[in-house]
Amino acid sequence: MKLNPKRHKWLQGNGVKAIFEALPDGSARFVGGCVRNSLLGESIGDIDIACQLKPENIKTKLEAAGLKVIPTGIEHGTLTIVHEGVPYEITTLRKDVETDGRRAVIAYTDDWAEDAQRRDFTINALYADAQGELYDPTGEGLEDIKSRKFRFVGDADLRVREDYLRILRYFRFLARYAGQDKVDATALKACRENRAGLKQLSSERVWAELKKILSADDPRRAVRIMLTNEILGSVLPEASNAEGLDRMVVLEQKEKLEPDYLLRLMAMSGRDELALTRLSKRLKLSNNEKMRLLAWAGNAVPFKIGMDDKTLKQSVYASGPQTAYDRLVIRAAGEEDPILQSQWMKQAEFALNWDIPIFPLGGKDLKKAGLSDGPEMGRVLKALKELWVRSGFTADKDKLLIALKLIHD
Repeated sequence: MKLNPKRHKWLQGNGVKAIFEALPDGSARFVGGCVRNSLLGESIGDIDIACQLKPENIKTKLEAAGLKVIPTGIEHGTLTIVHEGVPYEITTLRKDVETDGRRAVIAYTDDWAEDAQRRDFTINALYADAQGELYDPTGEGLEDIKSRKFRFVGDADLRVREDYLRILRYFRFLARYAGQDKVDATALKACRENRAGLKQLSSERVWAELKKILSADDPRRAVRIMLTNEILGSVLPEASNAEGLDRMVVLEQKEKLEPDYLLRLMAMSGRDELALTRLSKRLKLSNNEKMRLLAWAGNAVPFKIGMDDKTLKQSVYASGPQTAYDRLVIRAAGEEDPILQSQWMKQAEFALNWDIPIFPLGGKDLKKAGLSDGPEMGRVLKALKELWVRSGFTADKDKLLIALKLIHD
């Protein structure tokens, strides 16, 4: 088999040509996602290259050709080449000498088959040269691509124990690429029996993979398999409601909503601030992720079908647009009546699109009216804002200043 350069134009990019021309013939090949996705008909992201030369030799030859080389992971044999603003990663062929489930001690090799044996899945152990000629050292990758079968290279149990993150990577690939065919039993057994190893991984690595799983177009099948094999509970004990995810994905498809991993996580969780605080801390969510998740969990502002325009605006204002939207979309996902679901979604769309009005008074206005800085100004300002909200945001500056005289005098 061969990739057609006319169809897969990334094979002939300027940066690619410059790199391959700088290296000895036959010493470098494309590997991993760019090859896999081209064969699967998926979009191409990063372009990774494997090379038989050692890093210092690669660096010398590329710099001699005028290319910018950055030693981003040189201790692991990886260099980044930037050409016309586009990065390319090039890594020396490697073999594992020792592993502990988190990181490996590696040695360099010039043997393509040895390099293939240390990769995770057969579909990721496919290589292509500059002309698009394909190489399958495991002898299984091309067949697995055809059937969209996901299995580990060689001994599945050994591959997982080399790096326990491969358990989550397996389900990420399952969520993104697999069809509805039967899951490889050997791969699934290795993931299930080694799930305790996930606790050895850094929170950042685990959360990065979980986000990718939950960001897939339709992760429902992968998540259900994780749940029934006790893997989901190992990493997300607070968010094991697979039915909630089912309902959210169905709503997304119906309403043409973009996948939102945090909204899906909420749909899988209970509105328990303490539990979600633990989740946020354990997985080291970003401040924005944590704030959004906990705002959803802790918000108690009432929403109901049939709210008049003024009341809906007041509820959205009190909640904040994002929190209101999150609550309303999740409520819509859980609604079985299609008419009521449509009404919840109408409110959600309002929350997302409403231009929040700006309170027309500030501290300077109160000073001009005779108030001094301090607790009293804060109390008056709060009372005036409450009045403005009760008016349905219609009270203008002049009316509020009249009210100020009544309050202050």
